[in-house]
Amino acid sequence: MMRKIEYFLRKVTGLILALSNIMPSLIVIFNPLFFIMFLPLGVYAVLTWPWIILKDIPDPFHPGESLYWLTYAIKFDENNIFLPSLRRWGLIDMSLLMVGSAIFLIAFISWMLNLKKSGDLITTGIYRFLRHPQYLGIILLSLGLTIRSLRPISLIAWVTLLTGYLILASLEERSLIKVYGQKYEDYSKRAAFLIPFLRFRAPKWLSVIKPYRYIIFIAMWLILTITIMVYMRDFVFALR
Repeated sequence: MMRKIEYFLRKVTGLILALSNIMPSLIVIFNPLFFIMFLPLGVYAVLTWPWIILKDIPDPFHPGESLYWLTYAIKFDENNIFLPSLRRWGLIDMSLLMVGSAIFLIAFISWMLNLKKSGDLITTGIYRFLRHPQYLGIILLSLGLTIRSLRPISLIAWVTLLTGYLILASLEERSLIKVYGQKYEDYSKRAAFLIPFLRFRAPKWLSVIKPYRYIIFIAMWLILTITIMVYMRDFVFALR
């Protein structure tokens, strides 16, 4: 019985991974404007590649070392079923991948159906609770892939993806306020920005119209990236 369940989960995971690779390309072909939506995901895919050039770039925080250690594997307890190993998925990364994929597909289908019907501001379904559920889905499923990859370079790629979608969502909100005005502002008071049921009323200086929000996002990315490069060195090992 357990083998059948494991086999089924592997097939489902493989299907999700295949769709996550194929869907963005097909969507962009049919509507090139969607390229912007998947741009952070594309940057994530590029950054996770095990670049050989890292061997030639000195590590500024570890003298005598190169940045190639960012592609090494992170050490996890082999007996911990919640976290992945070199030979299997863990419950956490698997759950993030499946939940994120489900959220993205539900939100994307709802958005496409609304686009065909009226094209007006969508505030029903999953959009009743979240203003940017598609981005949340991509962020969660990519976090699952990041944890599964067992590499620090993937953590930096995910932080970059997260920052990209926070900036992209904020820029979209600025545009939507111009288009819908008070209607969108009232909607934003009812629905959370990105995390369900977390409605945070930002001060005016952190508004999407002001530059300070974007400066904070970039500063956050820089701090997290430096933190990974400084402290992750002791938690990895070379596969060769």
